[in-house]
Amino acid sequence: MKNSVIFLSVLLMLLCPLFIHANSSDNKRAFASFSFENDVFFKDDGLYTNGLFFSWGYNHVDSLDEPNLPLWIATLAKQTHLTSTEKKQYAISYGLGQLFQTAIDISEQELIKEDAPYLGLMAWEVSLLAFDESISDEVGLTLGVVGEMAGGEFTQSLVHSINGANQPAGWDNQIDNEFLFRLQARRTWRLYQTELDTPFFNSQFDWLVGIDGGIGNLRSDLATGVGFRFGQQLDRNFGSATVFPVQKFNRLNYSPYGWYFFANLSVNMVANDIFINGNTFHDSHSVALRHQQVSMSAGIMANVYDFSFLYTFLYITDEYEGQAEPSRFGSISIAYHF
Repeated sequence: MKNSVIFLSVLLMLLCPLFIHANSSDNKRAFASFSFENDVFFKDDGLYTNGLFFSWGYNHVDSLDEPNLPLWIATLAKQTHLTSTEKKQYAISYGLGQLFQTAIDISEQELIKEDAPYLGLMAWEVSLLAFDESISDEVGLTLGVVGEMAGGEFTQSLVHSINGANQPAGWDNQIDNEFLFRLQARRTWRLYQTELDTPFFNSQFDWLVGIDGGIGNLRSDLATGVGFRFGQQLDRNFGSATVFPVQKFNRLNYSPYGWYFFANLSVNMVANDIFINGNTFHDSHSVALRHQQVSMSAGIMANVYDFSFLYTFLYITDEYEGQAEPSRFGSISIAYHF
């Protein structure tokens, strides 16, 4: 616990310039969001079991440079294709989160070699977005740490003491401390859209496709996916859409009364994943990664005045050889627009 407090304190000191830049920008529409992911939605309590995320950011940003970004992020942004785009809307978001993974049987104290490693992750991320009515481009950077410093054992034990669930017994088998990074790029196309007249309200339907790739000791992969949305004010909410499992608010082009149902399907080719492979630079518990994976998600997003609500169910096919049960979890997010 002490190590995780030290890491979090250092991380917050590094993030202070981000809040300074946030307060200096009066012409942007700001938001803050909180997300909770857990397998309790499927009455499970193993594998990837919990995630907590806090995000904040800005829409209607005129450029991806200073003073909209800290100097070091603005310098990195200039090396991407986002700054060369014209007639685009820009959005910036930052996030801080913790998630963890356990064995399927959390009551077992000894190492279960057939299960993926016990692992806690604490991470910070920045995402930059450039989009118009039909194409959305995103570039992201994630920095974090796994191991005891991430505080996964403390958080899960605290949550289980509150809800009365069995205490996890296998955290002595978690992987060692390791600093992480991941660089990611994503593009989403809106290929088809149409207006629908229903007996009760006017609505819209659109069809999206996307590609995604990332590299780092956190995870390296390539993915492609398809998805559709049905609802109202889809044009104004295209910036928030993705065909990949986890929906986000970080690029929401806010509309006060928009809503939509969505469903996505994506295919991933995974080269490495610390949640499966364990530590990168020294030995730890690991299982055999399945490089081909399929992800499915469905849910609803709705805006109500200055609030946004997002509810998602996710299903991922086996991520390693001999996996006893698939990865299933739900996600709830709430955002407030300032």
